[in-house]
Amino acid sequence: MATTTAAQDEFNHLLASNAARDTSPPRSPTDSHDQELDEETSYRDARIEAAMRAPTYDSAELKLPPASFDSGRSTGVKGVIADARSFETARRSKWIDRAKSTARRSILGIADAVHSGRGSRSESDSDSDTTSLLDSDDEGFLQQWRESRRRELESEASRAVRTRRTSPSVRIYGRLDEVDALGYLDAIEKVSRDTKVVVFVYDPECDVSDAIESALLPLVRQHTTIHFVKVHYLDIELDNAAVPALLAYQNQGDLFANLAGIMEMMPDEDSYTTASLQALLQKHQVV
Repeated sequence: MATTTAAQDEFNHLLASNAARDTSPPRSPTDSHDQELDEETSYRDARIEAAMRAPTYDSAELKLPPASFDSGRSTGVKGVIADARSFETARRSKWIDRAKSTARRSILGIADAVHSGRGSRSESDSDSDTTSLLDSDDEGFLQQWRESRRRELESEASRAVRTRRTSPSVRIYGRLDEVDALGYLDAIEKVSRDTKVVVFVYDPECDVSDAIESALLPLVRQHTTIHFVKVHYLDIELDNAAVPALLAYQNQGDLFANLAGIMEMMPDEDSYTTASLQALLQKHQVV
């Protein structure tokens, strides 16, 4: 039997390999299409699963996919997400409106009208109409918010008991925090009842506002148990004629000192000092 050389063996091996590939079953033209469909389905399912994860009580707000995901949809999964997006927008708008209303009532000196039942009939009727419209769609959210708030207060009380022997339970601030409308509402309500909160309503284009803020900063650092915050007057839709203003709250939202139009209380530019501002705040029992 004739022997073959190494080169001949390699050539025969290549021929055999090519023949095997030629006899393999042809790939269906729909295979690539099916693979693309599988990938698209997996991607869509993953997005839907991520979008529909229910938020917990501790979540700050609903985590929804981009608006383009459910744009123009009213049925199916995307319709549900669109409804959730609409509810979240309405919820946030409601609390922003409440913050603006609280600020306006504070400036006008009628901040306690909601709790005491005082105030004009037109204001009462307007509030009643607004509440009736919101309550029907927002009852679930309010229940969730109350439960979250209850847990938060219980947690704070528990921490205070555990640390009473080793550290003071009074919170320390010593800074001027800038907030928006929702932050303003949180600042005056989400604190312990014995914490004073001073809100500085400012106008960045007003020189007097800058002077009052400069005079206020040393007092902020000195009185560390008082929470000082500042909010742009446009965020709470106030007339700049009443700005700059200082509003002092206690008992989680009760206004006790209204220093709106502080320019009239301190008319002389030479009096825009820390000492004169401190005297004014002491007069109104703020510090």
